[in-house]
Amino acid sequence: MQRCLRSFVFVLLLSLCLAPAALAGEQPFSIHAPDAVGVGQPFLVKVVSPHELEDVDIFWDGKSVSPAACGQGDCRALALFGTSLYVKFGLYSLEVEASVNGERRRLRKLVRVEDHEYPTETLRVAPGMVKPPKKFHARIEREREKSKKAISTVSSERLWEAPFSLPVKGKMLSRFGLRRTFNGDTKRRHWGLDFRAWLGTPIRAIAPGKVILVGDNFYYAGNCVYIDHGNGVVSMSVHMSKVLVREGQMVERGQKIGLSGSTGRSTGAHLHLSVFAQGVAIDPEPLFKMQ
Repeated sequence: MQRCLRSFVFVLLLSLCLAPAALAGEQPFSIHAPDAVGVGQPFLVKVVSPHELEDVDIFWDGKSVSPAACGQGDCRALALFGTSLYVKFGLYSLEVEASVNGERRRLRKLVRVEDHEYPTETLRVAPGMVKPPKKFHARIEREREKSKKAISTVSSERLWEAPFSLPVKGKMLSRFGLRRTFNGDTKRRHWGLDFRAWLGTPIRAIAPGKVILVGDNFYYAGNCVYIDHGNGVVSMSVHMSKVLVREGQMVERGQKIGLSGSTGRSTGAHLHLSVFAQGVAIDPEPLFKMQ
């Protein structure tokens, strides 16, 4: 009896000693991300492990997000990042830290940020929409601060799935990243994607989320809706003729959130959609085909 007990204890101790060693000798998890990404472009990061993943943190270019890990079979976590239009080209470190079977581990992958071609566009708008009168400066600044706070939202629960849903059926017009000239002398970048949407066309949420800001005729954006889709992904739909949701409301993918219009700085009825990942404006177009 004592001999059997000693054998059992020996096997138990041996298994406890070998378990961490086995984990140390293998890759605790793998990072799935592109080897290269263009400036202004979004990309998915998938963290996959045959072991239980907990407390996942993903770091990229000074930004971070902590996605929940889930899935059957292999455990996985998913996050969306992007690069600024103004980031320098070169190699950047994508780092993932997670607890695997109770042990904290960290891995990294190098991602090359490279050039991406963006066209130019020339527009004419009311002079006050290029150089606003002084009496509007305080209002514009208040609206800018509200917008900055909204697009920097990083909530803990991821509600979105890739690919995202198109907000309208209209043709894509002005693309993200355009180098724009207003009235011949003011050059700006286009921070969103424009869709053809005749006046009163229903505008729909690109993913589930929570309405975190409704703009009532903002100076530049007009009537607009900001939706938090979770884990740092925020969408902004602007120039609406009518808003159909309220702040704090939860919306479903494809739900009507407003009607298209031409409020704010606009040359005609359309939808301008902007998407932000960890506070960085990204090209929305790839999101509709992303897997």
